[in-house]
Amino acid sequence: MKKTLAVGLSSTLQKTIVFPGFALDTVNRATEYLMDASGKAVNAARVLNQLEEGSVTCLSPLGEDNARLFLDLAARDDLTVDWVSVPGRTRYCYTCVDPAVGSTTELVVDEPVDRGEAAAAGFARATEELLAKAGRHIPGVDALLFAGSRPKAWPEETAARICKLAKDAGKTVMADFHGRDLAFTLERCVPDVIKINEREFCSTFGYPYPLGVDELRGRIAEKSAEYANAIVITRGSKDTYAGYLGLAFTHPVNPVKAVNATGCGDSFTAGFLHSWLAERDMEAALAKGSWCATRNALNLRCGSIRDPND
Repeated sequence: MKKTLAVGLSSTLQKTIVFPGFALDTVNRATEYLMDASGKAVNAARVLNQLEEGSVTCLSPLGEDNARLFLDLAARDDLTVDWVSVPGRTRYCYTCVDPAVGSTTELVVDEPVDRGEAAAAGFARATEELLAKAGRHIPGVDALLFAGSRPKAWPEETAARICKLAKDAGKTVMADFHGRDLAFTLERCVPDVIKINEREFCSTFGYPYPLGVDELRGRIAEKSAEYANAIVITRGSKDTYAGYLGLAFTHPVNPVKAVNATGCGDSFTAGFLHSWLAERDMEAALAKGSWCATRNALNLRCGSIRDPND
């Protein structure tokens, strides 16, 4: 069994709420809701664990005010979580699903940032603790998945430092983040796999958005040759494009009537990495990622590929 350490700085308490006939400027009454431990790294970890139980450990910062709730929800999914306490609360996200029209609306509610000296000291301590814990976990895993955005309270080099720890230890590194954080990471080490979406690819590498299809595929292949790695670009319901050592790949997306598309990208990440660790076969990894994303889309729970009827 290949083992993965999944790290993310944007841990989330996710409420998925069903509102038949959701409408603005009126009262909407839910018919059901789910609550999950979430965030990009955690969603991907849940799918990895569903693919192969015991194959993943999450390393997550959790707000000291509601860490217990997150841990209880993670335990329900048999997720192994090592955590670092940070000041304040873990953020909430709300996914409003309207099955009448097939719409999904995501509301991200970041918690207020305490800019006082005590909070700054708390995040400085948490940063060093996170790095120390990552350093202890990395020798016992085959891969590091670092996924998700960086709240401003964290130093901008946090992702780069953790990715470099894994690269220096000879581990496979998959990066699912973008912008300055990815650019900073590339200055220190090159992830084996970069998986981001089309807009994120263009903004990170300074291309206008959107690019034409042929130019986009060419740019992805060029970057994969420049960095001697794999770059995978998801495009929602459109074909997925990838480059590996300068070669271009395209994989179709299976069209389905989605129940909840939230977490499809994270599920793709999990499926791709699971296959990639087994064999460095781009076609197989793209197919496994796409299969997981499709399974997730058919599930009300985000970051899950299990049969909704189970």
